[in-house]
Amino acid sequence: MSTYPKIMRTASRLGLGAAVALLLAGGAGAQEKFPSKPIEVVTHAGVGGGTDLTARMMMVQAPAALGAEFVVANKTGGSGSASLGYANSRPKDGYTIMLITQTHLLTLLQGKAGAVQPGDLIGLARATEDPQVLMVGAKSPYKTAQDFIEASKTKPMKYGTTQLGSVDHLAVAGFATKAGLAKPVVVPFRGGGDIVVNLVGGNLDAALLNYAEAESQIKAGEVRPLLVFAPTKMDSLPQTPTATEIGIPAVYSTTRGFAVLKGTPEDRIKVLEDGLIKAMQGKLFQDYLKSSGQSGGSVVGRAAWQAQIDEFFSTGKEALASLGITK
Repeated sequence: MSTYPKIMRTASRLGLGAAVALLLAGGAGAQEKFPSKPIEVVTHAGVGGGTDLTARMMMVQAPAALGAEFVVANKTGGSGSASLGYANSRPKDGYTIMLITQTHLLTLLQGKAGAVQPGDLIGLARATEDPQVLMVGAKSPYKTAQDFIEASKTKPMKYGTTQLGSVDHLAVAGFATKAGLAKPVVVPFRGGGDIVVNLVGGNLDAALLNYAEAESQIKAGEVRPLLVFAPTKMDSLPQTPTATEIGIPAVYSTTRGFAVLKGTPEDRIKVLEDGLIKAMQGKLFQDYLKSSGQSGGSVVGRAAWQAQIDEFFSTGKEALASLGITK
């Protein structure tokens, strides 16, 4: 039974001031504990995609960490604009969180996310740091990174990317600039699977791919990894040098992390950050990172993740402008 009628019946005996104090106390005691209902995780990927899988792996241990159930909302389309628009239509109460990638950030930079602006994004925790790897087909004449780079200084190499203005397009352009290579030729495909097929078939000179996208072809000897764009060597490719090791200061990765939109209460942001980190530091998520060839240091908290988001907004804006995609 509600305490409100009881409080009002005592008003005549205690006086109006005392009754108001009791009412306020009752209201404070009834404040909602967060979280107290399911949390929706919005992704831009279809079921089974890398981002969708990352969300579901986090959700294995998140209910225990946060005391609430989780559900995935797959809002595909518009390079992340559909998922951003959906999240923006929901209450900013912490019960809707997003799993974002650089694709969302590039969409925001190009003004294609409707009412959502770059400054509206608040990072919670990073989930994955998936290094990009320079790969060639097994029939390629380039056996080492040095072979490829030397030839690329005079020959415009043909790279497969997911789309113009994508993360891998920006990485290809950045690598070419930092290594002093001839301007690369970029050929867009629907996804990493199509790129791998064309790499194996000899229709492309090279591609920047995540390890998991070509794992089976690497193990089968159909694709040759030449260079890793990560700060340190990858456990899954221990013989492949990093760009830094051969004197090229280039680090590129596919990054995924959780975020909310501006307006979400600060105390709930803190609860979400702590719970997500606890869930992703668990054995199941860490095993997922290792088995998919991703960085063991992928999981970081709000401060480091927000700094990375802000840095990408800055460098991404410059890169898009240099490619003539934005002004």
